[in-house]
Amino acid sequence: MLDRFLAFATHPATLIAVGGGVGANARYWFGKLVASYLPPGAVAFPWATFAINVSGSVVLGFVASAFLNHPDESRKSWYLLLGTGFCGGFTTFSTFSLETLQLMRAERPGTAAAYVFGSVAAGLLGVWLATKLGSGSSE
Repeated sequence: MLDRFLAFATHPATLIAVGGGVGANARYWFGKLVASYLPPGAVAFPWATFAINVSGSVVLGFVASAFLNHPDESRKSWYLLLGTGFCGGFTTFSTFSLETLQLMRAERPGTAAAYVFGSVAAGLLGVWLATKLGSGSSE
């Protein structure tokens, strides 16, 4: 019985589902937290999604550094839980795309462009920095 439970608990689908559920909830609450620091009615820039995408990139950088290419196969399960699952549920590039479209439809192309390029640049910088810090590499 214990063997069946362990096989279920460590199955890739279970790890991804659990991580994704936790990540999606973290995304919701972190978005609420960021929004609570914005002035009432401030919708000029989607700061909550921006912060989620950037912080998710940083977390994914650390997770990938720690678990993705590790020679110990058992550590790769942690990547499924934390990288594919948690970060997949937490980061919101589908929301990012919708909000960019909404900014363009609101005839705010400059804000849309700043949002797109700022998110990508900050995300790349975050994941690069985290992989450097996480791997201890001096490259």
